[in-house]
Amino acid sequence: MASKPQEIGPFPGGMDNRRPDYDLRGGRDVGDLLRNAVNVDLTNQGRARRRAGYKPSQSGLDCHSLWAPRSGAFGLYADAGDVFCLRPVAGALQRVQIAQGYGMTSAVSFSEVHEAVYFSDGLRVGSYHPIAGPTPAWVPQFGVEIQGRRLDALPAGHIVAFHRNRALVAVHNTLFYSEPFVPHLYDPAQNFMQFPGRITVVACVEGGIAVCADQTYLLPGGVPSVSMVAALNYGAVEGTLTYQPGTGGGAAWMSPMGLITLSQSGEIANVQESRVVVGTADRGASVYRRSNGLRQLISTLSDPSETKAGIGSFMEAEIVRKETLL
Repeated sequence: MASKPQEIGPFPGGMDNRRPDYDLRGGRDVGDLLRNAVNVDLTNQGRARRRAGYKPSQSGLDCHSLWAPRSGAFGLYADAGDVFCLRPVAGALQRVQIAQGYGMTSAVSFSEVHEAVYFSDGLRVGSYHPIAGPTPAWVPQFGVEIQGRRLDALPAGHIVAFHRNRALVAVHNTLFYSEPFVPHLYDPAQNFMQFPGRITVVACVEGGIAVCADQTYLLPGGVPSVSMVAALNYGAVEGTLTYQPGTGGGAAWMSPMGLITLSQSGEIANVQESRVVVGTADRGASVYRRSNGLRQLISTLSDPSETKAGIGSFMEAEIVRKETLL
């Protein structure tokens, strides 16, 4: 005799791939749990809802490094060696080229610097000025003398950030930072910090700066820092840093142990480690999304060394899709 189908759900506790697949009943406080969730959204009540489809908005040859300021007024990205700006105009996206010769062999990092945007691909530096303002252009220059001190332009790096009137650039395992109020210039004799491993995330909030390398370090108050605290004993997946839209929000990024959040006051927390195991990845991207009353953070992870789908478990097979939802 055919067995009676068992009703499952809702899933207010979301996903849990640490439990065995026969033990996904979370109890009265958690509800049922999902082993994996692919192309679905979970509502605030824990109901599974099919995710809407998508369509291309812009064509290109090699599009990557998409970034937008917290205001969402425009977007910047690289395509086949050029940097483009996207703006919504009359219900459509208008694409304008703003720079040439960036991102041919590496990702481009962008950061708001007052009313301007500084960017670098590790080989060259540049800046975008959507409106007139006092922020100087970021161009290569050496031996600039200011009040008797010799200052150089910040070097090109794979990560660009900004905190309390100072620009920051990561070059491999070294973090360089500018003089205050002259974000394009730094003192090469003293404005740098070195870390034991390659820097993968530089997250800036009101309470300080989190730097992910071999571990995750917190610099209370920013740079120059009088102290450095090792907050987590692991680093981050490069490229996954994102900030909550608007002002006053914190930062988030993916790590080998799941999603990490950083509050404006500088508190670091792992919100997934107890329930979700993520796959190995060396790069990724993250975005905050608001749709149909839901607020989500979506991260995509990639591992170029992976040549075939995992076969060890259900999660390893599905992780090829590389999408983690919060």
